Amino acid sequence: MFEGVRKVYRGRDIEVSFDLELCVHVAECLRGHREVFQLNRRPWILPDAAGADEVAEVVRRCPSGALLYHRLDGRPDEDPEGPTQATPIKNGPLLVTGKIEVRREDGTVETLPRATLCRCGQFNHKPFCDNQHLAAGFRAPGVPFRIQLSPIRPQLDQPISKAEDPRGR
Repeated sequence: MFEGVRKVYRGRDIEVSFDLELCVHVAECLRGHREVFQLNRRPWILPDAAGADEVAEVVRRCPSGALLYHRLDGRPDEDPEGPTQATPIKNGPLLVTGKIEVRREDGTVETLPRATLCRCGQFNHKPFCDNQHLAAGFRAPGVPFRIQLSPIRPQLDQPISKAEDPRGR
């Protein structure tokens, strides 16, 4: 199920994968369950620190698809219902939900339940948003999207590089 540059964190009943290349640093994971997702420890994800249903719920809040889960307890994996939808975020990316097949620059294809796709044209890893719209001053209409500040994203108006991400590689 997990391809590309995903790191997998396996628990008893659920495994969570993380792809730093896709992360837009809105910190839904950190706010969602502090025992499971914690930046100042290695590994930073401990799937067994909560029930599999709780972990799955937090992972589904990740707008970028950087976090995904695979159930090991026989329960179903995430399978988006309904049609694929695209929602432009005000001054930011295109939030796409549904069954999304994305082809990366290197030709690999991944099927995601959600993704944040660039619409400013300033991205460093096509077709995904990497917050370069902030540095470019991109302005476009769309739905407001609340972003919480965290150790991962200390400023709203600045993109962060992978090297600055405290989770590391």
